[in-house]
Amino acid sequence: MVSNPDHKVRTRCAHLLHASFRPFPFHDLPVELALRILFFATACSQGTYRSLLLTNKQICEWIRIEMLSGVSVILTTDRQMEAFKYYIEQRPEVIPHIHSLWAISPGSFHRIARTCVSIINMCTSIRSLACHPQVLLQSICQGPFKHTDCVDLTMIEFRVTWNSFMQSPSGAQFFNNIARLHFIGALEQNLWANWAVIPRLQNLTRASIAMGSHRVISPALFAQVVQSPKLKQVVITTRLHGEDQQMISDAAQAIDDRFSVIHRRRRWKESNLWHESLQDPNRFWDQAKEEKYLPPAPRPQKLPANGTVSG
Repeated sequence: MVSNPDHKVRTRCAHLLHASFRPFPFHDLPVELALRILFFATACSQGTYRSLLLTNKQICEWIRIEMLSGVSVILTTDRQMEAFKYYIEQRPEVIPHIHSLWAISPGSFHRIARTCVSIINMCTSIRSLACHPQVLLQSICQGPFKHTDCVDLTMIEFRVTWNSFMQSPSGAQFFNNIARLHFIGALEQNLWANWAVIPRLQNLTRASIAMGSHRVISPALFAQVVQSPKLKQVVITTRLHGEDQQMISDAAQAIDDRFSVIHRRRRWKESNLWHESLQDPNRFWDQAKEEKYLPPAPRPQKLPANGTVSG
């Protein structure tokens, strides 16, 4: 009889050394079902897409090109943008399958402008684009702008020089093709800033503005866009609470009944909203309709020094 303590432990715990589950027989599934599962998985994030590429050769062949159209390409750093530009230059066959692109980096846009412009101008099959307005303007001005499939546009910063866009035939054609328009950041409020007035757009159905903690809405900015023939809804998101939110809501609905204001917490990420809209295009807009007539969000209650709330 073996008296080795180590042997006794191993014998007693032998069942823990064997897997208690069987691997899922993924490759035994019908091909149609397997592809459907992979499509939903790759749509979750670009990280999931990259991981699946490394799973095995069969899955890599299935998803590398065919599933790329469902992947949200999110570029938020200089390094990511340079790497992605190099990738599509080396693999031009993937370019027609890039349909969703977020190219917004924190800080000044000047350091990434050239790279962003190159990426946008190469990816002509984009359906949903998020970028800085000056990057978009440079892309349009550099030559033939053939992004006829783009119907969803997100722009960061408030200084959108609409005159520069709409005086260009390519720019006017591009914006009149947009159905959903989203602004991140309060719009220019100076009454003299005529270039900031959002123009009437032929195919615009919905627009949204993330105003953060800004408290002022200028009706003049929307005088033309509310005349867009297909416009159904304009949503303003705010971080304000209580009376401040109610003031914004009253001012918005005074402009047009299609306007509504909804509250968003500070940790709300605009890139998440953009990504979720690709999975469910109506979710945000339906939620805004449901919240339109709700009372303003209450101000967060400050805890006293002892960390408890009385009452």
